Amino acid sequence: IHGGSLRASDDFSGNGHLIELRSSSSSSLYEYITLKELMLDSNFRGGGIAIINSIRTTVDNCYISHFTTAGISIQDGHETYIRNSFIGQHINIGGDDREKDFSGIGINITGNDNAVTDVVIFSASIGVMVQGQANMLTGL
Repeated sequence: IHGGSLRASDDFSGNGHLIELRSSSSSSLYEYITLKELMLDSNFRGGGIAIINSIRTTVDNCYISHFTTAGISIQDGHETYIRNSFIGQHINIGGDDREKDFSGIGINITGNDNAVTDVVIFSASIGVMVQGQANMLTGL
């Protein structure tokens, strides 16, 4: 998926994500997927991207905002690569008086062998949450 914008409607499910790579079985059905140059506005209705049980997925040069759960959620699977992206629950330039009330997670990784590099997380309660082994974070 390359280029464009998605914005959640006012009746979008608060439990979903704008883009969900989700297999209906326990095997990894999504492989070699690239999400590139996207602007995602979750409209404070759920998350931005959910990558579930997928392998070799790339998120590149994306801007993800206004999420309530996670900007990007990686669950199980392997080898997701997130790079050159901007992620924030609230659009600001720092020093926002509401920062103590932010609730979202910029990137939530529950799995192994993923990499996050050159990513700006400009507002969230938690920048990156990692639950798994052999994940690499650089340039955050």
